[in-house]
Amino acid sequence: MGYIEYTTGIQPDTFSADDAYAKVQGTRDGAPFSADWVLARCLEGRVFIANAGVLTAPITFGAGTIDSTEYDLHLSVPSGTTVGILSVDVFLEVVGTNAILEGLAISGTGSTCGAGSAITPRNYRSDAPYTSNCVITAAATATSGVAITGVEFFRFGYNKIETVTSAGDSSGTLSRKFSWNHKDAGQMPILVGAAQLGVYCGAQAGQGFITVSYVEVPSTRVS
Repeated sequence: MGYIEYTTGIQPDTFSADDAYAKVQGTRDGAPFSADWVLARCLEGRVFIANAGVLTAPITFGAGTIDSTEYDLHLSVPSGTTVGILSVDVFLEVVGTNAILEGLAISGTGSTCGAGSAITPRNYRSDAPYTSNCVITAAATATSGVAITGVEFFRFGYNKIETVTSAGDSSGTLSRKFSWNHKDAGQMPILVGAAQLGVYCGAQAGQGFITVSYVEVPSTRVS
């Protein structure tokens, strides 16, 4: 009868190349441990979150319809780094008048971003063993911006949004939060070095919040 020996702990071994031997992991009570790949990266400190707008201070979205060179959030990945987008959440606090509301997220290459607010991504691990290599900008102007060439993987909106004029206004029944995540989609955009993510939300005079979560590893780990 055979048996399995393993090293107790919850931190999986990580390697930068193939054909290396990894130890089986387990808990101290004798149960083998296996983590979802994303959860394992959270434990490793490789998962980050970027917030455009914080607490009660929203960002101002691009006015009117979407302008492909005016990013409400732009994430730029440098060479040597690979990013997988895990989730995108957009919440509108203000929409302006009841005009069209539209938004999308696109991943690809070739873009530049105009002036805006620099966003510091945070590590999901409180001790932050790694910092993100990505450059993130929110509420950018169209000036000097160049559109991303790539894949539109998330689109949302209404032909006509309802305007809420007071706290007791019963007309505001349409959801103003829009979410995409890789679990529901069954896939995730992979940004391999010198690549970008853009998130847009166009409204007559929109303000709100954008949250993007992503896993980031050295490109040598996946190629």
